[in-house]
Amino acid sequence: MSISGLSFNEIVRMYQQPLYWYIRKVVLSHEDAEDILQEVFIKAYKRLWQLREKDALKSWLYAIATNEIRRYFKRHRDNARMETLPLAIIADADPVSDNSVYQIISGALTGMTPLQREVFCLRYYDDMDYDSIAKITGSSKNTLMVSYHEARKKIEKEINK
Repeated sequence: MSISGLSFNEIVRMYQQPLYWYIRKVVLSHEDAEDILQEVFIKAYKRLWQLREKDALKSWLYAIATNEIRRYFKRHRDNARMETLPLAIIADADPVSDNSVYQIISGALTGMTPLQREVFCLRYYDDMDYDSIAKITGSSKNTLMVSYHEARKKIEKEINK
């Protein structure tokens, strides 16, 4: 299967890491993130024929990932893992340079709702605009702005501890 000359293997190579880190930052568990990522690519493979435009590929994959994350939280509602993230996975930078920043973000992430984590990770780490995030999450732009604002407040609260 291919879209505009890209094979499915090339799509996996291009998006495996960014999607993994997005999922991992939201669900917090390496094992669960890997399971979810596998489901994302299975669903993408089965539905790749539906995608018409290569430019929509990234948003489409992130939307599948977001739906799989939400399915995960529905299944694990009572026992969703909320452990602190290891410092090395908080951001794509060197964690040795400033441990306090990573600890602050880690503490704040554990106190966020899944939507707040999704919006924060997509906006802060993946540098997406609210329109793109709205397409991915299916939420309104205003809801996303409020969720991001609340997520930032939680980080500021961690900073001021």
